[in-house]
Amino acid sequence: MDQYGFQAAANRGIALGAVGQKLLFENQHVRVWEVRLEPGESIHFHFHYHPYLVVSLGGAENEIETIFGKTIATDEPAGSFVFIDEMRPVHRLTNKSAVTYWSRLVELKSITWTV
Repeated sequence: MDQYGFQAAANRGIALGAVGQKLLFENQHVRVWEVRLEPGESIHFHFHYHPYLVVSLGGAENEIETIFGKTIATDEPAGSFVFIDEMRPVHRLTNKSAVTYWSRLVELKSITWTV
């Protein structure tokens, strides 16, 4: 069973990317990424191995697309945040608005999920 979509990604020839575009900080406890998406831009398909917090610095309406084709609309106004503490399938994020989306994604390295 391919619950998290690793085989689906491999079957489509998709190499998974990092959870963010630029690594800003890392120590033994956390990893902090920058995500900055221009209108219509997507980050590569990826998978999260740790719980994480996303803090929106420049808000936008985004869409999460799983490797299985499911889409989830998200509204992330500036100053909002979301904490994800469950494993989710391989996915990517696309900026669906007319403004730049900008955030910090903080991975909590003390917990590592295994597949």
